[in-house]
This record gives sequence, C-alpha cells and structure tokens, in this order.
Amino acid sequence: MDFEIKNSSKKKMIDKIEEYYRDKVILSTNFECSYKKECGRQSEKFYGPKSAFISSGYEKGTLPRLLILSLDPGSSEENPSKRLPIAVREFEETRDISLLHKGRHWYRTHELAFHILRQFKDDLNIEDVKHYFAHVNTVKCSMNNPYNKQADKMLFKNCRGYLEDEIVLMRPDIIVTQGLEAKKALEHIIPETHLRQDRAHHIINLNGRKVFWLQTVHPSNYGAFHKQFNKGKGWDKYAREIYQWYQER
Repeated sequence: MDFEIKNSSKKKMIDKIEEYYRDKVILSTNFECSYKKECGRQSEKFYGPKSAFISSGYEKGTLPRLLILSLDPGSSEENPSKRLPIAVREFEETRDISLLHKGRHWYRTHELAFHILRQFKDDLNIEDVKHYFAHVNTVKCSMNNPYNKQADKMLFKNCRGYLEDEIVLMRPDIIVTQGLEAKKALEHIIPETHLRQDRAHHIINLNGRKVFWLQTVHPSNYGAFHKQFNKGKGWDKYAREIYQWYQER
C-alpha cells in the first residue's frame, strides 16, 4: 500500500477514505483524474466518481467486516456533493429496503449480506443489514447507460489502479465479488496465483491479513445467478462456511 494517512489511527475509516480519494483526485468534489477526459468521452451523461458505501456498523467493526465488490454505478447522482462518503452513507442507511425491487441488484446485495451476517447476529433482519456492510464499485464513475447497462471496459481498466489501497483502508474480513469484472479486479491486486478454479471461494492474503473471498455471479445475469443462489440454498451454504472459517481462523 503506497498511500499513507497522517495520524491514521486517530481518523475514522470514512475520513481515511475521503482523504484517500482527495489525494488521488477521485473525490466527487475534487475530480481531476488523469483518465477523466478519456472515460468521459464514452458517454454524454458521464458523471464523476461515487464513494464507496461504508456503513456505520462496518466502520465500527460491530460484526465481521463484509465488503461487497461490484461493477460500476449503473446510475448516479449528478450533484457531486451527494456522492461524497458521508452523503452516500446517510442516503443508504435511511433507505427503505422494502421499497427496492426484489429481483434487482441492490435488493439482492442486501439479501446476500443478510444471509452472511445473520450467522453472527441472530436477531438481524434484512431491513437493518444496511448498517453492517460496505459496498465498493470497481468503476468509480458512471456512464448512466440506459437500463443500467454495464460501463465500457475501458473504465474498468482505468479504475483498477485505485482499488487496492481503497480496499486495504477498509480492512475487510470477508469480500464478495459480484460479476466477472469485479472478480478480475480483485485477482489483479492479490498476490496468490494458485487460486482453485473449481471453487467459488478462497482464502486470500490482503496486506498481511487473511480474508475470505466469495465469488458470485452478478444479479443481472439472472439464469447463472439463480443457479448459484439455489446451489447455495439461498446463500446459506456459503454463509455457514464463512462463519466456520471466521470462528477457526
């Protein structure tokens, strides 16, 4: 990790992330990334970077830190101030989960987080899980494509260099990747070259820390997603494996 924050131990995680974004000029209100023009030409509705969602419980480490790594912000706020770390947290933690479409990405993300984290908190419900996990996009900016179509591969390539330090600062215990590009992005930053190709999960080393990595199909890939979902009996199979690993580590 080549990014060092002064008096790091005294800062909250959300402040460290904002400082990191600012240092790399990928903060929504301080966006001067060297790829800005190149990526911006890919869409007439190109909006700058959106912060990771870091819930209050994730930051405190109330439960094992579950970080979900996905693709790109399919749609995004035009106002840069609404894409800052604290603004993203405030919006997501006050969102009514019951109003989300049950078959789409963001509800499915909460559902997955719920299945994993309820192993560690018996009285957890799906409405409250928004207070305990984090979510990071592999691509920081949004092309705002129709129907949230995936961003151009150029954006994934250009954003890849920002991801490692961002994730290290967030100190996850568990990482779930959603979709192929998220999987590729994580493979790019981990030192292991011997991942078992026949397994959906691995134990990886991230900056000297052991992390459980679960690979999932992106919810927008409906057929493959439901096949994996059912194979895991609604994610419970994977959730139990994560729980056992965490207790034994």
